[in-house]
Amino acid sequence: MSARERRRSTDHAATRVALLWHMHQPPYRDPLDGRQVLPWVRLHAIKDYLGMVEVVEETPGVHVTFNLVPCLLDQLESYAGGDTVDAYQAVARRPAAELTHEERVFALRALFQLGRRLVDRIPRLAELLAARGEQADAAALDRAARAFSVDDMRDLQVASHLAWFDRDRQVRDPVLRGLLEKGRGYSEDDKARLAACERDLLRAVVPAYRRAAERGQVELSTTPYYHPILPLLCDTDAHREAHPGAPVPRRFVHPEDAADQIERALARYEQLFGRRPRGLWPAEGSVSEAAVQEMARAGLTWTASDEAVLARSVGQALHRDAQGNAWPLELLYRPWVRQTAQGPVHMLFRDHMLSDLIGFVYTNEDPEQSALDLLARLRRVGQRWREARLAGHPVVTLILDGENAWEHYRDGGRVFLRRLYQGLQDDPELQAVTMSEAAAAADPAPLPRLFAGSWIQADFSVWIGHADDRRAWEALGEARDALSAHEAARAPGPRSAEEERAWAAYRAACASDWWWWYGDDRSSENDVEFDRLFRRHLECVYRALGRPVPEAVRRTFITTRHVEPGVAPPAGPVRPLLDGRLTSEGEWAAAGAYSAPAVAAMGRSSHGVRQVRFGLGDGNVNVFVETSTAAADVLAGAELVFLISHDADLRYRVRVRDGAPAITREEHAEGAWQARPSEARLAAGPVLELSIPLRELPAEPGHPLLFQIALLEGGVELERHPEAAPIALSVEEVPHP
Repeated sequence: MSARERRRSTDHAATRVALLWHMHQPPYRDPLDGRQVLPWVRLHAIKDYLGMVEVVEETPGVHVTFNLVPCLLDQLESYAGGDTVDAYQAVARRPAAELTHEERVFALRALFQLGRRLVDRIPRLAELLAARGEQADAAALDRAARAFSVDDMRDLQVASHLAWFDRDRQVRDPVLRGLLEKGRGYSEDDKARLAACERDLLRAVVPAYRRAAERGQVELSTTPYYHPILPLLCDTDAHREAHPGAPVPRRFVHPEDAADQIERALARYEQLFGRRPRGLWPAEGSVSEAAVQEMARAGLTWTASDEAVLARSVGQALHRDAQGNAWPLELLYRPWVRQTAQGPVHMLFRDHMLSDLIGFVYTNEDPEQSALDLLARLRRVGQRWREARLAGHPVVTLILDGENAWEHYRDGGRVFLRRLYQGLQDDPELQAVTMSEAAAAADPAPLPRLFAGSWIQADFSVWIGHADDRRAWEALGEARDALSAHEAARAPGPRSAEEERAWAAYRAACASDWWWWYGDDRSSENDVEFDRLFRRHLECVYRALGRPVPEAVRRTFITTRHVEPGVAPPAGPVRPLLDGRLTSEGEWAAAGAYSAPAVAAMGRSSHGVRQVRFGLGDGNVNVFVETSTAAADVLAGAELVFLISHDADLRYRVRVRDGAPAITREEHAEGAWQARPSEARLAAGPVLELSIPLRELPAEPGHPLLFQIALLEGGVELERHPEAAPIALSVEEVPHP
């Protein structure tokens, strides 16, 4: 019996696996001068956009969903038509002998903006990076620009471009394969042939998705046109559902703009693919009652968000068992339906942990074994479902970015994807389905209400929680007011070209990406470019309307320095009352402190730890851990590990089971972790408080105690704080009593 026949005979029992790959880039074209400022649409296209859909074709029994954001599609079409040349592309195409000193400096910064795995794939590129140096400050770039020969610059132009190409295409395409084999000493003709390969690939992307959708193997869904945070467009006060009393900008309430972004996305999709989509992945999984009502009004049948939003919506916590499966099973692994005044919308909620395994954890593991691990985890969901004698079958939803993770996989992600897809196709206990198929796979449960939140901490803090964010919202609101005033004063009739230009610039200014980089919680090499693009869209609104540009729009909205979070040392003795709560403001006032970033560089959401405080008192190391929700709830399905490193490896594992917190001391000896006696004490409630006797620890004067905090779910480490280096606590910093 073939795998497909086995599947047909057991479909009723198979676990449905709904994979959605989200493909998105913001609008990088400057609306005032028409320049394409950043290259990420083009580079991700040659690395992943085409290759991702081609890999799926190899396993016809696997159905998946690709979510394509319209402003990404617009830019792909513009590149394919030869209408767009970005700044990075221009400096890479210019004859190396003709590069000015300023162009050399820009090239030495821009063309090395790629992950270390991509660099190391091309030995000549790694050699050039070593020659330039890891530092990219102005002085270092100036020195390198003077030291690099013309041949060095030409090799950089070719090698950095070559590194981005899909690994499969590097093997199949004779031009790419020949350039890889050549290795160095590239010519201007080599550059031209490489550019031709890029043009051919860019022209193939959108047709490949159209064909896959026509075959029925792939479902294509969309996102509101410019990837705005829909709930905040509807009403910025939606932020206060998760954070009552939180500061918000002057209230912005424009559900009509949310509806406009949805309708324009559906129309663009129909123009490119011949029919309207059935479903929509909202930007950043952001939903609210008002946002879903607009989706229903547009005729969409499904949408999706994160498991944390589901838990807040139904008022019931999700936990993890020892294997990492979420429970109660019937809460997460099923479709839901939210009835609105405009009609029903089916909803699916992503398994946060399994999605993040693909996006962040497996990147440093063996890809074959990682795929097998994920398949085993998916099978266990079905096994537990049957053991619980639940009706029907589970639906496991996996949603993540379809472009960012793969450059961190050692093989570009293709070995992992092929093994995963083959396993899904061959295993009769699993069935890979599209989002529409998943939504229709079982009777949906009625969702009594929908909590306003996103796939990052089930709130909107990333886009409105910082003072810089709120300044940007104020500026957007003022531009919207200018548009409204102009509309009220104009004569009836169609809008002029300049008026349409103003509205288009405003819609682009609504993109979530501008707010992503504001605040002190994340940074990139392109913060300045993102800030400038946002303000240029706002400036375009005023200019197109013939109004004066506010001075505030001309100045950067970045008011914070983007640095790695620091660690403040203790200021005095710390003697807390271990009761699992902050008893008084002074209890931990003298403690050292570390604040965890809300989101890591690649956007991974923080699952639990927000702040760590620490200090010495009464012969103990005292530690306070604040988590995203109550510490007792977080630790009911996870464990916190206090990792200590000195002459010996030591750890303390903290868990809460059946409401009772427990701590275990373990020492790494003879190649394994072995339990050791301990007099450590703890309390878990709203926060975690921990006290460890100094005599149990490898610390002495002159040798600081080094420690980190890790959070594990299902045996998988999901967070480590600080990530880069441990906290160093000197036993001499605070005098012993």
